[in-house]
Amino acid sequence: MFHGRSFTMPDAAPLYSGVPINYKGFRKLSVLCKANPDGIRKTLPPVFTPIGDIIEIFLMNVVEVDGLDPYMEGGIVIPCKYEDTVGAHVVYEYVTDDDSMAAGREIWGYPKKLAEMTFEESGNSVHSTLTRRGVQLISIDFEKDNSVADYLRPTMQPRLQLKRFVRADGTGFDMDQIITNTLTGSTVREQHLGNAKVTINGSKQDPLEWFEPLGIVGSEFIVADFVLGYGKVLKEKY
Repeated sequence: MFHGRSFTMPDAAPLYSGVPINYKGFRKLSVLCKANPDGIRKTLPPVFTPIGDIIEIFLMNVVEVDGLDPYMEGGIVIPCKYEDTVGAHVVYEYVTDDDSMAAGREIWGYPKKLAEMTFEESGNSVHSTLTRRGVQLISIDFEKDNSVADYLRPTMQPRLQLKRFVRADGTGFDMDQIITNTLTGSTVREQHLGNAKVTINGSKQDPLEWFEPLGIVGSEFIVADFVLGYGKVLKEKY
């Protein structure tokens, strides 16, 4: 119960439970790419200022998580700032289950949509795809390689998100906030650098092709834990 009521709807059978949410041993492919600066500016909400021309494309398999069903997730993250706060904005995000989609949108303003994903590991190879409404939006082929040199990563935390809900009568928004959220309790169990091939495609609803052409800066595969807790409202009715 949350202040005497269910944490979310419906009261008799809430879609997801409360916060914090503990992620245990998630498996994630992450590729940093130089992207088209025009695409970054078109995609990033105007309230945020992009920092450089690097984006992160990620696909992950959440195999154990408290409070949600196991699911897969992927998306694109853009380093940016809001006023004096430097972080990153998850501009596109996709998940395979409704509870993780609703929790992400309703609590922190993550722009999650439902999609289909694959995540396959075989020896030193990892292959993952993300498909939405018949269009394969993201594909990553990764090969672990201990000889690959490490690379410089931009600031990716805290997350800077928009949380917006329209009023039922259509006269504006019930909520229009800028949210910041930082992952805590991060423990990396495995980390493997390597070589990756990434492909993105776009559709009318998901114009990922705006980021092309892409130039890979570095890639890695990790197995890790983290805790997703409450965020902070930076500004109301911006």
